[in-house]
Amino acid sequence: MNRREPMRAGNFAPGAPSWRFSSMLWNLNRKVPMEQRLEMLAAAGYTGAELVDEWRSWSPQEMRSIVAKRHAVGIDFDLIFPAKVSLTETDKRDLLRAQVKEAIPVAQELGTSHFSFSSGPHIPGATREQEWAAISDGLKIAADALGDAKVTILLEPIDVLENAKLAINSAFDGFALVRALNDPRIKVLYDLYHEQRGTGNVIETLRKNIDLTATVHIADVPGRHRPGTGEMNYANIYRELARLNYSGYICMEFYPLSDTTAELKAAREEALAAARTA
Repeated sequence: MNRREPMRAGNFAPGAPSWRFSSMLWNLNRKVPMEQRLEMLAAAGYTGAELVDEWRSWSPQEMRSIVAKRHAVGIDFDLIFPAKVSLTETDKRDLLRAQVKEAIPVAQELGTSHFSFSSGPHIPGATREQEWAAISDGLKIAADALGDAKVTILLEPIDVLENAKLAINSAFDGFALVRALNDPRIKVLYDLYHEQRGTGNVIETLRKNIDLTATVHIADVPGRHRPGTGEMNYANIYRELARLNYSGYICMEFYPLSDTTAELKAAREEALAAARTA
């Protein structure tokens, strides 16, 4: 694990990556209306937001209001989780197809380009190879269900400390599974917070798999707060992303400790400042 390096302003080489920044919305104040959370992101200089399945509970009126707000402030919902059924539920493939297809018009309204899945839970009595085959099959079914929709399917590994029941608990394994699939429609959501908690070695894994990294999630360990509060050396991580010419979203998925907009803005500025030193 990396010793954390302070991120200091000033004295940076000119130029920085033209990164786009987003935030998951579940980790922000859930008592605040969705429209206000989008305003917070825009005020912090962000152009993206991510959802789990909150969209499923929105009424038509709520959907219209949120879509109008996202256009007004210039925010795309870059990522949503399209299905409740998991990739390892091999007896529910028809439902998986149906839920992905159901999410396509939602994606078009929200400006969504990524559908994400966790692996799903272990299959009782199955070998590792059988579980991976089931997950691979589920990912291909989801990708096929997209038709002509301009959406990429993502696999998000979740660390074992958070959910030991899941079949894929590390980005290392997630990248291996997706690389074996060799399908350009399917990539990985690399959550650096989860990988640090579960496996570590986050930069080497990034270097070896940047071609399959569609988006990255950012939070520090421990506590899931903003970079600079824990043990992770995010200055080095941002520099590596810049050196690797990463062009996807930088998604903040941390719990703010104080003013939400101020913390989001500071996290964005620190990332760009570190990248200028790459």
